Amino acid sequence: MTDAKFWNRVAPRYAARPIADEPAYATTLERTASYLAADASVLEAGAGTGTTARRLSPHVGRVLATDIASALLDVARSRIEADGITNITLEERGVGDLPEGPFDAAIAFNLLHLVPDPAAALAAMAARVRPGGYVITKTTALAGAWYFRPIIGVMRLFGKAPRVRFFSVAELDALHEAAGLTIVETGNYPAKPPARFIVAQKA
Repeated sequence: MTDAKFWNRVAPRYAARPIADEPAYATTLERTASYLAADASVLEAGAGTGTTARRLSPHVGRVLATDIASALLDVARSRIEADGITNITLEERGVGDLPEGPFDAAIAFNLLHLVPDPAAALAAMAARVRPGGYVITKTTALAGAWYFRPIIGVMRLFGKAPRVRFFSVAELDALHEAAGLTIVETGNYPAKPPARFIVAQKA
């Protein structure tokens, strides 16, 4: 099953799930917004149901939100329209087919541990950002949670879970540095298991 087919199939269930840790998510958004000017153009990879795009939209000029799953984007579209938001554009694209920039920032939350080639995904995001702009990510770091490996493995056999990479915090930091980016802020929101928040700047 391709990633797009998986996420299209689980879209209704995924869309119905509440945010697991609202305070941690709010902190992530607050820190992200602090790097974005009121007229900033933002590219989001792995936008899902559009929650992050919607919450960041009052703080920026425009958001181009992308995802591989049309069913998730349908949910995002209906919610954006219901909120009366006009500065978000949705496009069905994967990280290997991101729109050309330059953007002031490229963001990806809860994505890097799910894509086939995280290094290529980061490189693609960085390529779309102007010099001095930011690549901002948040990724669950499950390297220490060994007990999840067999659970996810069984779930994948039955089509109940996507492919998941078990990154450590150090590996995620190194991944951004290997993309030629300079890390300017990090944090774990939540702290356990850590969801690594990284703000990296393009030279």
